[in-house]
Amino acid sequence: MNRLAGHVSPSMTANSETRIYPRKLLRGQARIALPGMSAMRAKTIDVSLGGLCLMVPEQISPGKICNVGFEAPLNGKMVRVFAVGKVVYSILAGTEGFRTGLQFTEVDAANNKLLAEVML
Repeated sequence: MNRLAGHVSPSMTANSETRIYPRKLLRGQARIALPGMSAMRAKTIDVSLGGLCLMVPEQISPGKICNVGFEAPLNGKMVRVFAVGKVVYSILAGTEGFRTGLQFTEVDAANNKLLAEVML
């Protein structure tokens, strides 16, 4: 488990550009699942070692814990990364849906390794 992935500075807010980890643009497919609900399709916007920004069709309340799986390019092919995250913000972004930020709270060793390689 990546313990650092769950760390967020107390001064970090949805509108803050102060980040612990650098972000990388990532345009691809994702699925997000909240307990007791069917998984939703989503689109990735950017990723870091600490979290993920997605466009989702429905607003998700901040603080909700969810499972997320997303595709990312690595060595010329797409890999699937899985993690557990906490919703930090979910903001209406016009007709496209809700721009939603997740802070990773649990990333197993294999997925943490994939994520680190994707971020290179």
